[in-house]
Amino acid sequence: MSNGKVDESVLEEGCFYLREMGLPASQIARNFGTSKRRVESLAQSYASKLKSGSVVPDPFDRTFWEDVRREAEGDVKVTFVSEKGVHHAWKSDLRRLDGDSLMSIFEASQDFLNSDPNQRFLDYKPPPGFDPLALEREVKKAVAIISDLLKEKGPAD
Repeated sequence: MSNGKVDESVLEEGCFYLREMGLPASQIARNFGTSKRRVESLAQSYASKLKSGSVVPDPFDRTFWEDVRREAEGDVKVTFVSEKGVHHAWKSDLRRLDGDSLMSIFEASQDFLNSDPNQRFLDYKPPPGFDPLALEREVKKAVAIISDLLKEKGPAD
C-alpha cells in the first residue's frame, strides 16, 4: 500500500458498509474514484465473504465506515478544550449546543492556544513525520469551526 493504492479488501469492506448505510453506488464510486459497477461488485464480494465466514463482522468496522461517511458529508470531528480537559466531538454535536456552552468552549480553547509559547509556529506547515504541535493545530481548527457556529447562532439574547 505504500504506492498510494488502497488495498482491494479495504475497498470491498467500504463499499459493503457504505451501501448498507444507504449510500448510492454512484456516490461511493465517485468518492472512491471507480465505477458504479465495480462498487456493486466489491460490495457483493464482501457480502459473499461474510456469508461464507471467510470474513468475520466486527462492530468497529461499521463504526469506522459510519465515521468516514459523516466526514465525507461534511460533518468533521473537532478537538477542543474545556475547563475539564481535551475533548473530541462531531461538528453536528457542537451545533446542537446553546450559545453559552459554545462560547465557553471557544474561550477555553482560545485560552489554551494563547498560553502556548509555540503558537506562532501553527501558521507553518507541520514537519514530516511526528508533529509536536498536532494537538494545538487541531484545537486551532476547532476554534475556527466554533467561531462559525457562534456566528450561525447569532447574537446572544
